[in-house]
Amino acid sequence: MNALTDNQRFHLILADIAMAMAIATLDGGRPVCDGDYRPGMVRDGWLARVTDAGLRQRVTALANAGLGSLQTISGEELVTKAGRFGVPLSPELAREVCEHFAARGERVLTYRR
Repeated sequence: MNALTDNQRFHLILADIAMAMAIATLDGGRPVCDGDYRPGMVRDGWLARVTDAGLRQRVTALANAGLGSLQTISGEELVTKAGRFGVPLSPELAREVCEHFAARGERVLTYRR
């Protein structure tokens, strides 16, 4: 498998946090992330385990909605949310993720001017 770009990695990390939040809200469970966490494993693992199509659709929809709001929070908030829902995230990586999405937002604003 090819190495992920920073863009892919940052999106997968936020998607995992959003998915973990949605799973906790709608499925009552908490995804397990052991020491071998890799971006994307929360979503992929949960979807592989759950067979209820309705639940899968509701959780995925809620996670997709949450993903947008996660792109706007601070690194400290991101670390707190990730830890609360079982996704390991260091403050340094959270800072990189936040800087990536802030720069991305600036590029969009610059393009639209």
